[in-house]
Amino acid sequence: MARHPKTVGRVLEKTPVPYSHMSDDDAALFYSTMNALLVYANERLGIIEPEKLRQRPDTPFMLYEHGGQVSEELWRNRALVDDFVRDNPAGLSDEQLACARPWRHALRDMFTCVSANANRAFYMNQDRLFVVGAMQDDADSHVHNIPSLMLLTLLPFKGGIVTDGKTLHLSPRPHPWAIPMIADELRILATRPVISTAKQLLDYAKDIPDTENRISPRFQKIIDRSFELGVLV
Repeated sequence: MARHPKTVGRVLEKTPVPYSHMSDDDAALFYSTMNALLVYANERLGIIEPEKLRQRPDTPFMLYEHGGQVSEELWRNRALVDDFVRDNPAGLSDEQLACARPWRHALRDMFTCVSANANRAFYMNQDRLFVVGAMQDDADSHVHNIPSLMLLTLLPFKGGIVTDGKTLHLSPRPHPWAIPMIADELRILATRPVISTAKQLLDYAKDIPDTENRISPRFQKIIDRSFELGVLV
């Protein structure tokens, strides 16, 4: 799948990337807001011992240690974002609250990466294609193979789409028999409008019920077990 059919290739080439590559100021805004939200979610849900949720040494603009484990529960309880913004327990600025508010409609799903470079990555779920911009690292730095299956949470940020700061690899290299099926699905999805802006993401995700878990039971067990064993943090 390294070489896409012409029609698919044109879609990927022509789709704009509204936001890509975080500046230091943007990273400070994003991670200060996200980490405060994770602390709040952990207090509400009691996921891990509070002292485990801490800044990584010498890396202020990153998800807290064990933040991935907390965020997994947070995005399955997205209504907590409303409480966080309303009550503002961390005393965040108006800019930070405005950043967090649309995360109420975060999109947590299984995605297949079908194309990636330094500036953007294209992911498809069961019914749409999404273009996701680079954060601090290049957009392809966390992609092991094309195609590959990942658990991602997509968030609106600065008019575009980014992830929540973590990538969980579910199937880094699919079986050969699956490649034609993925290619066929990609051709179908490439005929639909690509979701590339924050507004498009919100319009798509707001109709997903809070109780819906889009991760298959098989992969959910793998994820839960990995966190239990401390393989994922």
